[in-house]
Amino acid sequence: MTSPRLAQLTDAWQRVSSTSAAEEADPLVLDCAGRLAADPGGDQAHVWVSGLVMMSEYLSWRPGPTAERAALEALYAAVGALGSRSCSHSDHPYQAEMDALEDEVWNAGTGLPALGLAGQDRIPDSDKERLLCPGNVAGWARLAADVISPFTVRRIPVGAPRYHQSCISTLSGIVNDYPYVDPQQALIDESVLTAARPTRGTLAGFLVTMNATCWYATSERITDRAVLDAMIKGIEAAVPLLGDAPCTHAPGEHPDTSDPDYTNQVGYLLRSPGGRAEISEYYGWDEEDEDEDEEGEEEPLDAWVCPAFLHDLAEETLGTLRGGLASFTAEGGEQDADTGPCS
Repeated sequence: MTSPRLAQLTDAWQRVSSTSAAEEADPLVLDCAGRLAADPGGDQAHVWVSGLVMMSEYLSWRPGPTAERAALEALYAAVGALGSRSCSHSDHPYQAEMDALEDEVWNAGTGLPALGLAGQDRIPDSDKERLLCPGNVAGWARLAADVISPFTVRRIPVGAPRYHQSCISTLSGIVNDYPYVDPQQALIDESVLTAARPTRGTLAGFLVTMNATCWYATSERITDRAVLDAMIKGIEAAVPLLGDAPCTHAPGEHPDTSDPDYTNQVGYLLRSPGGRAEISEYYGWDEEDEDEDEEGEEEPLDAWVCPAFLHDLAEETLGTLRGGLASFTAEGGEQDADTGPCS
């Protein structure tokens, strides 16, 4: 493939977003995925992996089912073909980008596309070698696949973005009843789902966080009804984004959210590949050559992003918040004490 043609493709990939029409985006995805699947360990694999990474914003929203399946199968094939190859690197460039994945969407930030374009001669050979390393290309393939379909790939480096770690700490203080910030303002800030078309992990994390904090919002500690109004508004806006995909889990496989501190942590860990890797590590799911830990995995990890589970969780949270809102008095905005988590 000549550089001008590749430059045209790269430009087209960069224009694909969550708002792209399927009839425009799906052919680009299918072409890119088909080329990668045809030679997932080949010399041009980095080009096609990069294309799917650039189109991951579209693929993580609501792509055509054929395009989504083709993209995931191609990415899994690239991980399989490239991920087991040995190299001399202690780390890879993609790992340095993981802290910036707060919204799980990249805009050609992988460094991979430039290696196929006319300007590649300006890239130092040492950087080029690290960017082309099979471990680096496989790393980006893992991240893209996990953003599109959470908990379906292993051996993603553990570590949520620093901002998410900070949010976990802040909310942990609140749900454990020793806030070190203004809890009312913190909960109002948390009630805003910033992305209009969030990834599955980001949407799930938001709704899980709302559930983890709803008991505090409806307790006597909160005296401003604006907190409850904001949380209700945020959840009501998020629920329609879940879609209506059928549940694939057996009875009892949905997560237990009775511990607000643990649920709070999961709420932010769900929002990034590195955070989800922490959840996987906790359950032993990511251990090499093992599908589950010694006691077995009672709750499939992908149940955390199951639309049916999240619909039920949102209704439970809304019920608690609406009940708390009804208890406010007209005189001073005070409400009855409720010192337990959502149930």
